[in-house]
Amino acid sequence: KIPNALWANLIQERLSNVDCIKQGWILEGFPENQEQAWMLQSSGIIPRHVGKQHTVRQDLLNHPLISVYLLEVYHTTFDWPSDPLVQQRLVKPEDLSEDEVSKKLLEYHRNFPGVFQIYQKILKSINADQPSMDV
Repeated sequence: KIPNALWANLIQERLSNVDCIKQGWILEGFPENQEQAWMLQSSGIIPRHVGKQHTVRQDLLNHPLISVYLLEVYHTTFDWPSDPLVQQRLVKPEDLSEDEVSKKLLEYHRNFPGVFQIYQKILKSINADQPSMDV
């Protein structure tokens, strides 16, 4: 686990790069809890929009694959790589057992009411139960 203050510093440093300033940025999977959301705000990192996934299906979380060479995440249903060489190199993350996914979903449902409360004025509901391009 990375301390929240270090996360905030790393994110703040990355978002200060020219590409983020010119093109914008997306944080996925962060903040995970209210403390991290407050840490971002106190660091001056305030998003214009925050998306709330109103559909999080466990079976979708069970199917990600990672390209260890490209460090990219693909999904067997919604985001399959077109390159056969990339397909051959995909591996399933070791920490995504069904039990671990259940724990992450439980933690998500416990923590996110507090995060959503902080961002309630800019919160957008997003159906994540569809292809990533549509999301």
